[in-house]
Amino acid sequence: VYLDLLNGVLENFLQHGFKRLVLLNGHGGNIVPGAQAVFETRQHHRDRTDLLLLSATYWEQANIAEACDDLVQDAMGHAGELETSMMLAIRPELVGDIAATAEVPKGEAFATATRGWTTKDRSEPGHIGVPSAASAKKGEALLNTFTLGVIQFIESVRDWDGQTSR
Repeated sequence: VYLDLLNGVLENFLQHGFKRLVLLNGHGGNIVPGAQAVFETRQHHRDRTDLLLLSATYWEQANIAEACDDLVQDAMGHAGELETSMMLAIRPELVGDIAATAEVPKGEAFATATRGWTTKDRSEPGHIGVPSAASAKKGEALLNTFTLGVIQFIESVRDWDGQTSR
């Protein structure tokens, strides 16, 4: 159903004359469906040479380390330091007591493959990373860094010459 929705949205915009489309994802579980939808839609329009269809995830558009120098985690993790910090910046009342949370390492099992998993497969308490290292200050910095990264990405899509391989 989700793939049908994404493909339908892409098709709708194409029918209205748009030629450069970006699905901007905000959830790790939607990375694969977004990529699949742009692949399927592009294959459906394989005879066209004027299309740029992309699926991107916001936290992959910026260097996390540039946000602030006191981050413990170097990558996004479910309810870990980065997500918790951003929530502390925008909706602190939704964040519970994180002071005593133990680290759940992100792990590298089957790193050469794509593993279908749920958070429960990886984390008994429901987080991956170090939520106890989160702060609202880090959250503000991360939100700013990710926003600038997405802006730069969208500008590169806007400025693409239609020929250069990227």
